[in-house]
Amino acid sequence: MYMKAVLLKSLGERPSITDVEEPIERDGWIKLRILRSALCYRDILTYKGMFPQAKTPLILGHEFTGIVSGDYPEYGFSNGDQVLTLPYTYCGECEYCLTGRENLCRRREWYGEHIHGSHTEYILVKPQSIVKLDINIDPNYASIASCVIGMIINGIDNAGGVEEGDKVLVTGASGGVGIHALQIAKAYGAETIAVTRSEEKAKFIEEASPDHIIVGGEFAKEVKKLGGVDMVIESVGEPTFNQSLRSLKWGGRMVVIGNVNVKNVDLQLGLIILRQNSIYGTLSSTRKTLYKAIKLYRLGKLRAIGMEMKLTDFDKAVEKMESGESRGRIFLKP
Repeated sequence: MYMKAVLLKSLGERPSITDVEEPIERDGWIKLRILRSALCYRDILTYKGMFPQAKTPLILGHEFTGIVSGDYPEYGFSNGDQVLTLPYTYCGECEYCLTGRENLCRRREWYGEHIHGSHTEYILVKPQSIVKLDINIDPNYASIASCVIGMIINGIDNAGGVEEGDKVLVTGASGGVGIHALQIAKAYGAETIAVTRSEEKAKFIEEASPDHIIVGGEFAKEVKKLGGVDMVIESVGEPTFNQSLRSLKWGGRMVVIGNVNVKNVDLQLGLIILRQNSIYGTLSSTRKTLYKAIKLYRLGKLRAIGMEMKLTDFDKAVEKMESGESRGRIFLKP
């Protein structure tokens, strides 16, 4: 049996929709039928060779949800179960895994980077990566519950959390990370400020109901007029980094998630030392933050925002993301 897949034959080469053999069940793995696989900018960086550890030939994709195909009583899964997944496997034995920080496991393997990913019709997944759903859930939301929603929650938690009434700034607010970060901060009771470079995108951002929208690349002065912010969720990286740092109140925190052009930043240490500001990196999600993502959905606090496209339109989806035409996340349907 053959299936369609986004196959990367070698690093630096554009991936293509290809007919590949459907995976065969084997011990220690669970076969899923993909419902949705979301497009992440990491996919683009991977095929461009920014992650040289990627093993080709490779099926891309790591944000997904699916239906269990077959019965796996030894792992507690049955045919037809809808599941959420982490975007990686982990060893379960190291100091990180044993303290609930599976995302830092040095033996982890990423779907769509070290092992075949989700931009396809069927995938083999390690049981440890899976969380079974006990509620009906929008498959678009389910596909980003870990890497997007859980990742943002992980970053916020690592940076000390958000309190009721805190001011939170989100850069790249119309993107797949930014638009959902606004919702999460709002769910925690924050006053939210969205930043974008486009008036057109500002209209789209209203879907996340931010308290303020600032249009333009030089936004720090406008943010200061609002009193500065307690936290920045930096979903862009180098292009907005310094403006974000200047937007913080004294004692503020920046959570860095995005890195769209993989460039170094020019960091002025005085903005950190003299104001006692802190910068936090965040890497993916954990099982704990994945459960938090499910809870926020169950409470009606979050929803998936983006656009659906066919898996076979992968090239068009990449063009939309790279050109800035995409709004929210792009959800690929097999």
